[in-house]
Amino acid sequence: MSVFELDISWAATARERRSLHWELIACDQVRGVFLTARDDVLAVLFGGDRWAFDTFIRTL
Repeated sequence: MSVFELDISWAATARERRSLHWELIACDQVRGVFLTARDDVLAVLFGGDRWAFDTFIRTL
């Protein structure tokens, strides 16, 4: 398990952020999604390596 930061600045509306949250938690390798001190970044607990995380994020 690793924690990766995810830039969500592109998700401007509450609806886009909710949709993103649901897409993240629907992934079997995502174990948790957490808010950070910055509004435009989420911390994602991911059950794979950085390459797998980057590959997954590109599918969103």
